[in-house]
Amino acid sequence: MKNSLPDHEPSATVTWRLSRNWDLWSLRRTAIAYILSVELAVAIAAIWLLPTLGSTTTTEWFRFAALVLAVTVHLTIVRRAEESRRDESAGPYFDLTSVWTFAAAIVLPAAMAVLVAVWLRIVLWPIARRQPYRFVFTSAHIVASTVLANAAVHLSGLSLAASGQFLMDLALLSMLVVVAALYWFVQVLLMTVALKIVNPQTRFVDSLGSRNDNMLEMTTLGVGAMLGMLVATHWVAPLLLAVPVILVNALLHRASERQAHLERLVAEQHKAHLQLTKDAHTDYRTGLFNTNGFSEHANRLTERCRHAGQPVAVLAIDLDHFKRINDTWGHPAGNAVLAEVGRILREKLRPGDVAGRDGGEEFVVVLADTGLTQGTAIAERVREAIAEMSVVTTDKHRNTVTLRGRNLPLTEDGPEVRAISASIGVAVVPDNGDCLMAAHHSADAALYTAKENGRNQVRVAGIDLHPRRLPAPRVDEPEVTRSA
Repeated sequence: MKNSLPDHEPSATVTWRLSRNWDLWSLRRTAIAYILSVELAVAIAAIWLLPTLGSTTTTEWFRFAALVLAVTVHLTIVRRAEESRRDESAGPYFDLTSVWTFAAAIVLPAAMAVLVAVWLRIVLWPIARRQPYRFVFTSAHIVASTVLANAAVHLSGLSLAASGQFLMDLALLSMLVVVAALYWFVQVLLMTVALKIVNPQTRFVDSLGSRNDNMLEMTTLGVGAMLGMLVATHWVAPLLLAVPVILVNALLHRASERQAHLERLVAEQHKAHLQLTKDAHTDYRTGLFNTNGFSEHANRLTERCRHAGQPVAVLAIDLDHFKRINDTWGHPAGNAVLAEVGRILREKLRPGDVAGRDGGEEFVVVLADTGLTQGTAIAERVREAIAEMSVVTTDKHRNTVTLRGRNLPLTEDGPEVRAISASIGVAVVPDNGDCLMAAHHSADAALYTAKENGRNQVRVAGIDLHPRRLPAPRVDEPEVTRSA
């Protein structure tokens, strides 16, 4: 037996409610009409059947009492386990109660079968903890399937008592299979229509549950059929079967707990794996790729562009006089500058481009489907952004200091805080080599040229761009080296 009508947020177009606790009125009108129509039809059928209780026999009352007692004992003992399973269920929920309702449907008179189903739902109410309209509708389609299954059994004219004749027993087996299918189909049909009306995007398979859920339902109906046949000859059978059903419920609860635990472990391991993968490929100071991550992603990007016949631009970026920043204000200040440069690169580049820190103050950028002209323009934008940035940090004595780009105007803090700029070399695959490594070497050579010609400029491999320059360096600047 399943309960799969979902919770819903109140519709914005509905402004009235009959009760704050009766969320049925938050659904669309067609859904309200359908749900109330099904419930009304089932209620009329149940009331119409009640007078037939006067013609029942004592044996049938014994069977009814045994089933009611078994239902009560079963659901009372497994209450906590069922609450836990229901809370962990993300979709249609299947339980073992079809054992009792299906057995009642095939062995008891229709009125008694309805009473067993109603009593089962009453006992189940504290466990279900669902919105009233959902619980009532689920109860209605369970009663409907019980009544129709009962009618099918009586129309077949077959007796559940042992006949000893092969053909009769085979016919009885076939009849029970058909009735079980009818019992299942009625519930699925009524629930699927309700789901489709409430949410038109719902697919039919969404209301069926998982493969394991349906295997459990088939098993439950099979046990219910066997119980019905036993009850036909021994009215105490439900009391004997209550213990195995309770034990199976306990096993399902433990299996559900273990599955939930394993799913949590798998999710945690997957999250840890993703984090480790990210850490192994990411430079923690700048948020860009580290050497390993850059090599993997940049080579993959270059190969993809090469096969597509697209050019790839490579930018070699080096911060000017970065050692002086560390020596003057301390390594925390240098780290703050690196972090800000990483942010600028992430903002200035496109989602498909690859940027990485190549050690120290050096960065490398690979631009997909980018020729020389566009790559140079991007490099110039990056250079200007670095030369115009401001970084609030602390010096060696933990005093606050704002380091500024060399393109910014002088301030009262003095010219020495204008300490940030970058030199950039540009190369292109395949113009400067047929692989990433060759183009990187060419961009590196262009970077040396930019350093030697005054820094804070962009140079293209093999081409003199005559870039804009800053005033000549101070006389106390050290001799130019690669790490400068």
